[in-house]
Amino acid sequence: MIYFFMLAILVGLIGVGVLALYVMDRVHKIEKQTVRAGPAGSASAASAASAAFGTTDPRFEGFGGQRLWELLTAPEGEVATPANAQIRHLYAQVLQRHIEEIFEEGTLDGRQGVRMPPAAVRIIKTSGGQVASWLPPAESHALYEIGLERSMSSGTGFSALRTRLEKVCARLYEKAGIELMPQLFGHLLPGGGAASANQALPSIGQPDSAAGVGGGAEEKSGGSETVVEVIKKM
Repeated sequence: MIYFFMLAILVGLIGVGVLALYVMDRVHKIEKQTVRAGPAGSASAASAASAAFGTTDPRFEGFGGQRLWELLTAPEGEVATPANAQIRHLYAQVLQRHIEEIFEEGTLDGRQGVRMPPAAVRIIKTSGGQVASWLPPAESHALYEIGLERSMSSGTGFSALRTRLEKVCARLYEKAGIELMPQLFGHLLPGGGAASANQALPSIGQPDSAAGVGGGAEEKSGGSETVVEVIKKM
């Protein structure tokens, strides 16, 4: 009987200990949520979420992935941040590189006879780190399909693809509030001829190169090869 009584006390103590740990854990979680919900709670949450996506460039204020796209495409004043204009300026070349990489991926897959939808988020390297860039699925898949068809078309068949590419890029730039320079993506679908059909896609400058001194000469991403350059070596 004594042993049974002691066992009951032991079980009770263990139960109390487990309950105490559970309560402490809940209190700790509530405290963390309370801190995040403070005056700067929304900004902190955005920073934490985007950091998980891979944005490390501090000039983007912690925005990344779909949250960064929403910041750029939201109506004026709906999403406030002191450096909206600066972030949009920096994002211009991130967007350019993202478009080129999806197109290159489609071209590579087409030549290898595979079809895999592009990832929703792509990590784009910058001179300040990297940015998690997200594009709407409709435009992202359209760019991939154009690249896929490029791999199976001769230079003389680029005209229709070029028109489609221009329309998709125009939509993306308009949504992001960024001016699309004429022929910015002309190198993806150059003029007819076998030589131009096999032309390698050049690397682009890093996101802050346009703000550099001396007329905005673009920095090149050193030591990296484009997908099409890899294809040519195969």
